[in-house]
Amino acid sequence: MRADMRALRLLMTTAMFSLALSGVCSGQYGACRTAFDFETAADLSNLVYQCHTWFQLSDRHATKGKKSLKVELYPPAEYPGLKFVGLKGQWKGARYLLLDIFNPMGKDLTMTIRIDDRPGHPPYEDRVNHRVVLKPGQNTVVLDLAKLRTSGTDRALEPENVHRFLLFANRPKGPITIFVDNIRLCKGK
Repeated sequence: MRADMRALRLLMTTAMFSLALSGVCSGQYGACRTAFDFETAADLSNLVYQCHTWFQLSDRHATKGKKSLKVELYPPAEYPGLKFVGLKGQWKGARYLLLDIFNPMGKDLTMTIRIDDRPGHPPYEDRVNHRVVLKPGQNTVVLDLAKLRTSGTDRALEPENVHRFLLFANRPKGPITIFVDNIRLCKGK
């Protein structure tokens, strides 16, 4: 009987430890839910195609599951990048936005994350524009949504009203390739 109890305790401890390692439990950013993990073509349905931007599912540099999104950006476009739409209500209750981005370019890349929490196409002054520098290799971009302000009006972002967000390059001088995966929204602690 004692041996059975010890075996059961060991099994329960191992199961709890495995759950913690698998990311089921909350991490430093609180409970997270995946917005996009690019495991199937269905994940591409919230992306808008733009000239000078090419994206496809890839087996390389995945951080969640087996696939990532390979993104290629080309001049002469002024702002080539990804545009995620149809997000109204999905960000409600979120405190953090996290994105895993692999930069294979061998040099720092400066990208911009734009977040629109107003319908239509709000002017530059009334949307969030946040620059991020991607180091060569794996990067996890973390945005504290509670601290983000619009570019001109200095208004606080309203996560519950986010309609779209974009990840783009500003007037690239040459082709850019990145791999994006595991875009998630976290509640915070």
